[in-house]
Amino acid sequence: MIICHPLKLIFIKTKKVGGTSFEIALSSFCDGTSIITPISPDDENIRAELGYPGAQNYQHQIWPDGTETEAEFFNHIPASQAKPLIPQEIWGSYTKVTIWRDPYDAIISRYYWEKADAAGIPFGQFVRQLPGLLAENSQIAPLEGPAAPDVFLRYEHLEEDIAALGIDGLWERFTSLRAKGNISPRTGADPETLYARHPEAAEVVAEQCAVEIRKFGYTRPGMAPAAPKPAQAQKSDFFFTLSAGRTGTAWLAQFLGDNLRIKSIHEPLNIDDFGTQMPEIRHMRTFNTYGMNTRMQKFWKDKLASLQAPYAESNHTLGKCGLIEALAGSPIRSRTTVILLRRDLAKQCASYVSRNDFMNITIRWQWYLDMGYSNLIVDPAGLLSLGQVGCAIWYALEMEARYAYYLLKYGQQVNFVEAKLEEATKPEGAARLLADLGFNGVPKLPEKKNATRNPSDVTEALTLEIRTLLNRLNFDPVASAAAYIKSGRSLDSPTLRRAAA
Repeated sequence: MIICHPLKLIFIKTKKVGGTSFEIALSSFCDGTSIITPISPDDENIRAELGYPGAQNYQHQIWPDGTETEAEFFNHIPASQAKPLIPQEIWGSYTKVTIWRDPYDAIISRYYWEKADAAGIPFGQFVRQLPGLLAENSQIAPLEGPAAPDVFLRYEHLEEDIAALGIDGLWERFTSLRAKGNISPRTGADPETLYARHPEAAEVVAEQCAVEIRKFGYTRPGMAPAAPKPAQAQKSDFFFTLSAGRTGTAWLAQFLGDNLRIKSIHEPLNIDDFGTQMPEIRHMRTFNTYGMNTRMQKFWKDKLASLQAPYAESNHTLGKCGLIEALAGSPIRSRTTVILLRRDLAKQCASYVSRNDFMNITIRWQWYLDMGYSNLIVDPAGLLSLGQVGCAIWYALEMEARYAYYLLKYGQQVNFVEAKLEEATKPEGAARLLADLGFNGVPKLPEKKNATRNPSDVTEALTLEIRTLLNRLNFDPVASAAAYIKSGRSLDSPTLRRAAA
């Protein structure tokens, strides 16, 4: 992101659109008070070699009127998050610019950028199981509304659109750069070829990006007819949750019970349930150290065989000790839906910290994950110095990487439905979740469950601190999961090495 005062221009940086090259070129027009967020070390070296200003003023700002702020700007900051940090007169008078790319093409670039091809993940599976990637740019730069940019530079017509900005020399400086370059293969990676091989991926793009496709007039690549929709799958009568905890799982249990009118429990906590229906500490530690060994196989075989449909369980410990692996090989797989439930990460981590969840190792062993486990996707080393806050952030990122891992590795075997707490607890989002589960009707919204008793315990300052740290990390869970898979490792097998984040 750049706020260039001499040009009175704000650049909102979307992903996989040539944004880094544009950013480097635009920084050449900035003065010492302009705001320039950091890019990668290699790209910063390019900027320095050209003699252009580098990252500056992204944590402390002196605005043209002399006022000062301590706002935190970062590379891909959403416009809706940047707008409140910028003085109103500047936001209102400066030209807000972003770059937009045909979503059919952009998701291909993202596929190869994440090295999903090297990890053996087919393009069609990548798009089907990670449709949220298609919405990232519209979340950064909304197509309409008070935070929408004024100018959308079209990736396919950049020379024409940059020229229309009237900034002498910008196009020439931009075209001289090759920041990040093209990492796609020379053959077989063009849209026509890929979508002809994976027509189902084109259907996902068309559905998820319908608004921008209409707005910019994008068309489906190639002339291949749309793939026939598969027959309606059998409606699920088993429901489980893949979640980190403190994400609304207790609320979800009530929601499923009220709306689906089935037996729905949060966590089986009777004395006799531990070790049979509820994983005990040794199950959690065993799976995360030795994988799906004989002990874990027996636990899952006995538990799944004991359940009677229709049944829902939103117990978040299950997903951390082999639930997905067990379902993939289970007779009830075709009758099961797994709800991947997320929450705003900063609020989620603040909740852990306010409850001191990571201060007691037995709590980590029973309910969460421990940094000392040998088989992890995210290396916790860089967060150890941050104490309890670092533990909470590491755990949240590890779970995000595990979500991506399971979607990539088991997305064709297990039916996943993704939901976010902040959306699902509102009427429109609740209706959408019910529809994704194959049910119709006006949703019943239960009261919050297990909410923090004293909201002041989770202070805005703590949440803001954690959000700032998360933004600085710029963590990519899909890339981490793909690298982990490519290395030949898996969560259901023992390992003595940790993967780098």
